[in-house]
Amino acid sequence: MKKIIYFGMIMTASALTSCNKYLDIQPVGTVIPTSESDFRGLMTSSYTSFPAHKSYLSLRTDELLLDESSTDAARTKDIYLWNDQNPDPATTAYPYLAFYKSIFYSNQIISTIDEKLSSNATVDQIKGEAYLMRAYAHFELLNLYSEVYSASNVGLRGVPLSTKIDLEQRFVPATIGDSYALVLSDMEKGTALLTVDDQAKGANYRFSKRVAYAMASRLHLYRGEWKAAMEGAQKALAINDKLVDLNAVASLLPNDFESVEVIMALEKVSIPEVRSSSFISPSLLSAYSDGDLRKGRYFQKRGADYVSLKGGENRFNVSFRNADLYLTIAECNARLGNTAEALKYLSALKKNRFTADAYSKETKADAGLSKDQLLDAVLLERKRELALEGLRWYDLKRTTRPTITHSSFGRTMTLQQNDPRYVIRYPQEAINNNPDLLK
Repeated sequence: MKKIIYFGMIMTASALTSCNKYLDIQPVGTVIPTSESDFRGLMTSSYTSFPAHKSYLSLRTDELLLDESSTDAARTKDIYLWNDQNPDPATTAYPYLAFYKSIFYSNQIISTIDEKLSSNATVDQIKGEAYLMRAYAHFELLNLYSEVYSASNVGLRGVPLSTKIDLEQRFVPATIGDSYALVLSDMEKGTALLTVDDQAKGANYRFSKRVAYAMASRLHLYRGEWKAAMEGAQKALAINDKLVDLNAVASLLPNDFESVEVIMALEKVSIPEVRSSSFISPSLLSAYSDGDLRKGRYFQKRGADYVSLKGGENRFNVSFRNADLYLTIAECNARLGNTAEALKYLSALKKNRFTADAYSKETKADAGLSKDQLLDAVLLERKRELALEGLRWYDLKRTTRPTITHSSFGRTMTLQQNDPRYVIRYPQEAINNNPDLLK
């Protein structure tokens, strides 16, 4: 049975009392949304519901070591050891339902705003944001719980698609091909509706045209569609192509929401639970060469170990920023054999991240690289630049899927080359609530 969704709703997830309630999201409230401010409130709820999944993803990579002395280690150790099949009951479950909470609010806007309000710049912007949030939430679900997109994978299991308000519908995963078809369709509809080119600082957790282009760039990068990925990046950079210069005195961190290069400051990529239970891995620290200013700005020594300075408070929330786009254009050009263009964008980023002497050495070394070596250099730069922003896991998954070994509490676990665990298993609670997830 379809249920009316009210403005100011409270959404809860609990154990299912009926086999038909596959998400068990219950709306509660008294005021039907009728004004622009009501629908903006719904959209704000969609943003605030979005999960902090990328912080947990960093534990699965080669970026962190688990701090066994931390009181939070019990909740994160099985994430760190890729034990998704039978984790300790104390383990924090990977977010699943929270994505559908954000989608739920977006669906309410999409399905009702035209009935209540006439089209204008504000109404179109809100509706466009709703489409893009629905697309982004499904895209992130695919990145977590499905195989990488390819022509040979389109028939494999994707994720459940939610496009309407119907709490008793069955949420059977669509194929990867159908899942991406919805994401792309929603992105197209949402982008066409947007009226804001770039959000002001403080409101830049919201979607804008600049965000939409950056999102399209990332999606096509992950799908191996190099020209389309570059096109999206270039559209976003046409609005603002600035980079933080770490050589400048008192420069902000590049992922600070007030920095010149942040495009969208939505996601919590370094939450306290993960920060308090981990240190920076030697593998990550050793990636920074002499003269790389990021090592001293991104990390801080604490005792014998290093910790991150890139998170811990809302000002470091980040989903998209310009450095990512520079590296996307560099990577795509390198893959297409356009060496000069790849070097141009790689060099532009490095100029703002290295001391002058180190930058000179870097550019000379990069100029002598072969096509394959240049691609490796760009991927290394992604590792250094985007450290602990939740993107490393996706980069490993879409490229080489290397062997990684983690040790904790006397256990040593290895994620093998091309390990199936590069596709994360649905949380057991989600499977219990919806057995269709395994179909």
